[in-house]
Amino acid sequence: MTPSRTTNTKQIRRDLVGFLRSLSDGQPVTVLYRSKPLITIAAGPSEPIYQAPDAGTPAALKRSLALVRSLSPRPTRLDPVKSFKDLYDETQSL
Repeated sequence: MTPSRTTNTKQIRRDLVGFLRSLSDGQPVTVLYRSKPLITIAAGPSEPIYQAPDAGTPAALKRSLALVRSLSPRPTRLDPVKSFKDLYDETQSL
């Protein structure tokens, strides 16, 4: 495992873009808050995990719409006759 670099939250606030660029080499970075380790982060894969070959095309849009239309509608749980106060009171008793 590669040792991680360290930075603090103040440096990240001062230069967020530079910090994000420094993550691109894949080396983990430990973020310190008040001189104590807060979190260790590293850049993820630069490519999407899955992307359809026709993503962003009209064919992909049609496929997505067909999927949505094929889903069964969910029954409404809220009574449209009740007031907001009645609905709120019901959620508080759950």
